Amino acid sequence: MAQLHFEVDTSPMARTVESVKGHVNGVTAAVTVMEAAVIAAERESSRTICENVDNGFYVMVKSQISQKAIAAYTEMTSKQGILLQLAKALDNVKQQMLADFNMISRRYFKLFQSLNKALETRIKELDRPAIKMAEIKKSLVYDRLKDNSSTALSAANETTAVMQTALSGKLKVKTRDAIETLYSSAMESKSYNDKLAGILIKESSETDTGKNAGSPLDSSKNDYRFLPVIFCSTESLLNGTELIETIHTAQTDSWQSAAPIINEVNRRGNSLPWIRVSEEEKSLVKGEFVSLCERDASDTGNTGTGNTIDERLAHEIFRLFDESSWEVLKNEL
Repeated sequence: MAQLHFEVDTSPMARTVESVKGHVNGVTAAVTVMEAAVIAAERESSRTICENVDNGFYVMVKSQISQKAIAAYTEMTSKQGILLQLAKALDNVKQQMLADFNMISRRYFKLFQSLNKALETRIKELDRPAIKMAEIKKSLVYDRLKDNSSTALSAANETTAVMQTALSGKLKVKTRDAIETLYSSAMESKSYNDKLAGILIKESSETDTGKNAGSPLDSSKNDYRFLPVIFCSTESLLNGTELIETIHTAQTDSWQSAAPIINEVNRRGNSLPWIRVSEEEKSLVKGEFVSLCERDASDTGNTGTGNTIDERLAHEIFRLFDESSWEVLKNEL
């Protein structure tokens, strides 16, 4: 049987396989790069979608709140007009009732005056002797005893012991009333002077000025009076470009109204030297704020209402406090 021997050259196939390996490596690198790009694009698109959803929700809530505020303001304005009309109507009714009352009062006053005069005339005619005796007694007895004090001092020898005792007692009563009146007047004057001295600014004397000269906290020289005032500026819900400024100050019995203080602070609010609060002062305020929140939470828990502050709400409160800041007046002493 014939034997056949063939020789096949595989070098072209080997070169082709070698080139295919390079292409496969390139495709692998391209796929890896494409996968990274796809992941980055997905992350960017998800972030964009979340931001758009958050902004849309915020705009929607803000628009709903603005619409409700405008509707409430419109309803309040309409009801205010109705209340003004009702107030005017009530005032008209009051004026009409006062006019009717005065007219009826004048008419009945004249009627009763005429009745009183007629009755007085009839009684005098019926009891003429008794009235005449009363007039004689008045002229002889009561007219002579009008000045009881002078009688007790000048005519003591001519009166009886009982009358002397009675008149002396009456004089003592009058003296006591006069002393009490003088004492009350003196105490009222002293109280008024004390209150006035506490309100007015005291003038510094030459001795105190020379003694405390150069001291930055010299009360006799500068005479400062410190008063806590909070100047709050918030954005209006109806108009975002407008700011609502509110001023809070301490309430005390030393003055009847804090309106002059609020007006002065409102007038000079923008011209005052405002500076950012320091970290030390903010930490002190934070300590008081945390203790106040904990005390309120403990008081709420002790009452048994069950409305205790949860951990998430407390964390949010503290986060907002840490991220917020305020301004204080610069100490120029």
